[in-house]
Amino acid sequence: MNRKILILSQAFLESSTDNVCQWLDYYQVPFLRLNGEDLFQWESLDAIPQNEDIAAVWYRRKLSEFPSTYSLKEEHAPTSYTLRRFLIDEFNGLYGLLFHTIDRQKWLNDPIIEDNLNKLHVLMLAKEYGLQIPFTEVVTRKSTVVALLQQYPALIVKPLGECILVEDENGTKFKMLTQVINVSNLQRMPDQFFPSMVQEKVEKKYEVRAFYLDGTFYSMAIFSQNNNKTKDDFRNYDDERPNRTVPYQLPAVVEEKLRKVMQELRFGTGSIDLMVDRHGTYYFLEVNPAGQFGMVSFPCNYYLEKKMAQVLSKAYLYEKEIHQ
Repeated sequence: MNRKILILSQAFLESSTDNVCQWLDYYQVPFLRLNGEDLFQWESLDAIPQNEDIAAVWYRRKLSEFPSTYSLKEEHAPTSYTLRRFLIDEFNGLYGLLFHTIDRQKWLNDPIIEDNLNKLHVLMLAKEYGLQIPFTEVVTRKSTVVALLQQYPALIVKPLGECILVEDENGTKFKMLTQVINVSNLQRMPDQFFPSMVQEKVEKKYEVRAFYLDGTFYSMAIFSQNNNKTKDDFRNYDDERPNRTVPYQLPAVVEEKLRKVMQELRFGTGSIDLMVDRHGTYYFLEVNPAGQFGMVSFPCNYYLEKKMAQVLSKAYLYEKEIHQ
C-alpha cells in the first residue's frame, strides 16, 4: 500500500503550508492535507486517516476560524460564548482522536505534548539545561508586585497560555500582547487578581527567532528595540516602519542547550524566541511548536518550506523502504 504524508493544517492564511505542499508535489511525494474545516463535512469516523496509510505527520494548525453557522438561533452574547466554547471542546475531542490513531513516532512533534504545552514547564526545562531565563513568578496580589518592583525597575505581564484575539459585541477584535508594569501604572492594578505570570523586563539589544528543524537551527535577529510600537513585543507589528531583520548565527553552546530542550519535548520542529540584552546575555523566552517560519524563511533566504518538504520526503522514503 502506498503510504502518504499527512499534513494537518487549516484552510486559510497558510501560505507556508501551501508552499510545502508545492514542494512535495515537485518531489513527487504523495500527501494528504487535512484542514480542520474538513472535519465539519465528515459523515462518519471512517473518514479518519488510518495508521497503515500514513508515513509521517506534520501537525501544523487546527482551524483558521470556527464556522459562524454554529450558533444559537437567537443571539444572546453570554450564552453564545458558552456554546462556542462547548463546540470548540467538542471539535477538539474529535480532532484529538488523530493523536491516538496514528503511531506517535510518525509525528514530527509529539502531538499530545504539543497540544498541552505548558509555558512554565518549558521555562523550567530551559533553565534545567543551562539556558538563562528572565526572573519569572506567578502573582495574585498587588503587594507582591510592589515588592518585586523594588528588585526590578520594571516587570512585564504575559499569558500563562497562548495569546488570543478578544472580540467585543460589535465584532471588534483586540490583540493580547505583552504589557509593562512599573511604578507609574500600579494604580490601575486591583489589590487582588487572577493568577498572572510576571517576568523581569530585560533591556534588550535585539530579539532572535530561531526555527528548529530536524536538529538544525535557522535563526533571525529582529531589531525591535528602537521602535516604540514593537520594543515591548515585536508581535505588535509596525507595518509602516517594519523592524529590520537579518540572518543570525546563534552560539554553538546556546544551540546545543536549545537542542536538548527540543529533544526532551520530543519536538522535531518549532520556533524558539530569545532575547539578547545589552551585555550579550541570551535569554530563553518560549517555544512555539507550530511557529510562523515564513517570517524567518523569506527575509533570510533559508527556503524553509523546501527543507520541510525534504524532511517529510525522507520520512516517506524510509516508511516506503521498510514496508516493501
